[in-house]
Amino acid sequence: MGNIEKAISLTDYFISLPPVKYFIASILLLGIIFGIVIDFGKYEGFNLIIHGALNGMILLSLPALLTSFAIKLMIRRISFKRIAATTFVGEVIYFIVYTISNFLLSVDVVYTEVAQIVILLGAALVFILWYVVGRLIFVLKYRSILFSIVQLLFHVGALILTSSMVFLGNPETSLAKFYLSAFVFLAALYLFLFIINAPMKRNFGVSSTDAISFFMGQWLSQEKELEEAFEKVGENARTVLTFLSFKRKNDSIFFVTPYVHYGPFGNLGGSEFSFLLSDYLSKKYNAKSFVFHGTVTHDLNPVASGELGKIITVCDDILKKATYSNARGALCIGNYKECFAESLVVNDCAFVGLSRAPLVTEDINFGVGLSLMSEAEKHIPLAFVVDQHNSETGEITSFEPGSEVAYNYQMAIINSLALKMVKKPLSLGVAEQFVINSSIGSAGIKVAMFSTTTPKFAYVIIYFDANGVAPDFREKLMGEIKKLGKNYAMEWHVSIYTTDTHEINAVKGVLNPLKEAESIIDTIKTLCVEAMYDLQPTKVYAEKRWFDIEVIGAKQSIELISTINSIVAVAKIIGPLILLGSLFAVAFLLGFV
Repeated sequence: MGNIEKAISLTDYFISLPPVKYFIASILLLGIIFGIVIDFGKYEGFNLIIHGALNGMILLSLPALLTSFAIKLMIRRISFKRIAATTFVGEVIYFIVYTISNFLLSVDVVYTEVAQIVILLGAALVFILWYVVGRLIFVLKYRSILFSIVQLLFHVGALILTSSMVFLGNPETSLAKFYLSAFVFLAALYLFLFIINAPMKRNFGVSSTDAISFFMGQWLSQEKELEEAFEKVGENARTVLTFLSFKRKNDSIFFVTPYVHYGPFGNLGGSEFSFLLSDYLSKKYNAKSFVFHGTVTHDLNPVASGELGKIITVCDDILKKATYSNARGALCIGNYKECFAESLVVNDCAFVGLSRAPLVTEDINFGVGLSLMSEAEKHIPLAFVVDQHNSETGEITSFEPGSEVAYNYQMAIINSLALKMVKKPLSLGVAEQFVINSSIGSAGIKVAMFSTTTPKFAYVIIYFDANGVAPDFREKLMGEIKKLGKNYAMEWHVSIYTTDTHEINAVKGVLNPLKEAESIIDTIKTLCVEAMYDLQPTKVYAEKRWFDIEVIGAKQSIELISTINSIVAVAKIIGPLILLGSLFAVAFLLGFV
């Protein structure tokens, strides 16, 4: 888990960019400030502002803006905001080195050579910045070098035209010095990339730079080339799908749990399966579909979104052969220490939801899940065990075989199903709503309400297509819904489930729990009332089916995480060494050593 946390911590470096107008304004302002700084002492008062602003904008702002517009014209698909952000970072570097160089020249002429190398090295750094951004973020394998060449040409042109740095020599010599410095740094970068690419290439058949490019392409533009890398290292896995189908007079409600993980992130692999499967079943069968989170971890992330077809085939086959009987049910709740199991028993099947809330309720190893199903089926012919995944405390963990939590879950299930149960005719009501919220996926929010012939009690399942729920919000939401039930003279037992979808993990980090929002609470209240008025008698059919699917796999997941951490560790050592070597190389080639 420590290795996973190290690898995941790399996403902390991702930031959301402000609007492009702020970058344009900053580029102009930085040029004005620079001009005033270098012209200080040459002019006074209003003349200083006018001349300084003009000089600074010509030296810094104009080439920066020309770079931004030229690159946008060359590659239309790239967001201008990202281009402007890169331009601004480059301009900051130019601002620093130009200011240092100007200061050295003002101190003493003997620092001329040092001032020159400061400018050349700064320009080389910006050259590399543009190459790295173009290669890794804009995902341009060859044209990235063109960006670097173009932006450097604009900045050198501004220096030459304004004769601001005459000590660099004639135009041809100046241009040669700049590009010589830049290509020395580029060669150093290639050496660095060669070293860090080797482990990933050897272990997975794809270079680190290609993997990062694919990753950035997905993260920023929802491109799916990264799935090609997943498919190269994927392995076949046999897993299970559970299907609890309720048929009412005019429609159906499906509780479907394919035991795969809805990851890794964005639209890759199985990240959107909770929505895509629900959407397919709902449209084809006039149904409201609840796709739950099985007892699985990231080991069972599908390698590609196309693997959904295998799950759909199983569902279609189950529904072709389904035979329904009148539903009679009971709710049995058992706990052991911090773990509890809520078993909705319908005829000869138990739908068992597991949670440790308010303690962290995270992924459960597939092997543990199978053993829990087996334990439950000692008490009832068919058991579907799912992870409510409803308490996200910030811990990155999973519950593995042999752990105390796995044992506690087992005992909670035993205590639940060992209870004396009286099954009564079951009614079911549902409601759903698709909402716009950064913490809720495309499948939205759904409510299922089960009630027996005794109208004073109902079991309410609140379902979020989300990556988890903050414990405080969970407690508040449950309290509000229970209070709402009392307004209708009913006792409502409330359970909250999430899908653990990673569709929404596409901005920063992997922890994105649903947090307090009054609008969500109001939405849930409305849905609960709708579900209550939608209560209808129902029939039921249940089946468990095994199937094969391509997943990233446990071995590959561990090896990938270890490889990433090794690359980062090596990069921290060789990166500064190669940078230092390139500095000396530039100095030597320019005749300063």
